[in-house]
Amino acid sequence: MRKKTKGKKTNPVASFLWKDKSRRAKNFYFVLTVFVIFAAIAMAFINEKLDLLTERQDDNPQQVQSGETTQIIYPEDELELMDAIHDAGSINEYLYQWANNNGTLYSSKNVINILLVGLDSEDALENGGRSDTLILVSLNKATEKINMTSFFRDSWTYMNIGGEDRYNKINSSYYHGGPECLIDTIEKNFKIDIDYYVAVDFSSFVDIINALGGLTVEVQEYEANYINRTTVHTIESGPAVTLNGYEALVFARIRKSDSDSDVSRTRRQRMVIEALINSAKGATITQLNDALNTLFQHVKTDLTQMQILSYATQALTKGWINYEIVQHTLSDEDVFTTGYVGDSSVVFMDFPLAAQRVQNALYGDTNIDLDEDRVKLFSLITRFG
Repeated sequence: MRKKTKGKKTNPVASFLWKDKSRRAKNFYFVLTVFVIFAAIAMAFINEKLDLLTERQDDNPQQVQSGETTQIIYPEDELELMDAIHDAGSINEYLYQWANNNGTLYSSKNVINILLVGLDSEDALENGGRSDTLILVSLNKATEKINMTSFFRDSWTYMNIGGEDRYNKINSSYYHGGPECLIDTIEKNFKIDIDYYVAVDFSSFVDIINALGGLTVEVQEYEANYINRTTVHTIESGPAVTLNGYEALVFARIRKSDSDSDVSRTRRQRMVIEALINSAKGATITQLNDALNTLFQHVKTDLTQMQILSYATQALTKGWINYEIVQHTLSDEDVFTTGYVGDSSVVFMDFPLAAQRVQNALYGDTNIDLDEDRVKLFSLITRFG
């Protein structure tokens, strides 16, 4: 029988797994940990502008283009086509029409969509906070891929708060209406069905990395110099530098060290994601247990413990653990642009085009019809307000 460590608590999931010391039990526990770790990953991006993650294939970023996909079209029931906007006199009118066109949300029995939400303070789970990081993790059982898509926190959008029409940055929807409002807003903008959400607060990211013994990434000399010059942290440069939780947070958040700003910052974010998963793969059972105990204190979700256990089981028995992780971007110039609402810097998103590309990326198909006569959001910016 495994001895209990004095002064430490073991979570209920761990208690179930300790009954089996086999390699399979450790793998099961790892899958469960990684499942929740995806939420902790979001904490690297708190309080920063988040550009959409770049799809990565052999370190070469590729853009998700409408009509271009290697995924299959599923034998689902035909989804009714929805039209783009053809008559709008202002950006807010455009956003209202798109969100309330009653278009069918794309869904598939082959796809599980989980929205990861990174909140902007340590007590945000109890007292409310802004969803400064939004990552959709989409597990595709047909293509055997896990697609990760991030959304701009500063996207100017329509939202319904308690029956009242409002316009604001998308990250305020969680603050004003909770996870239900946030999910509703994203679903209406991108016309996809979200199955579950996992929200985490600020402290998770640092604590989970420390529980796993840190992570190892490549740090370039100019990056180390910038961190050492502008923060209280001192790190080295090199191809394999081990960072603790605070150092990894700083590394993932810097963006003023590069001329291309967000491009290099998202590169560092992807490195941290991969390094965090690799740390979990190489962790001991004790480290995994500590990581889970830490995370469960900082997570809010509509997934039940039994659902998490069920998905973790399927991850092993059905091979989900071996699925390729693919990261996507919608950062083409025809999809978004930046601007101002009053004194506030915002992102204006061409949601019909963005939604079509997200659907194609996740499902290999789309039910959004973009004809040549549609009104494009960017043409309305000069008439905003």
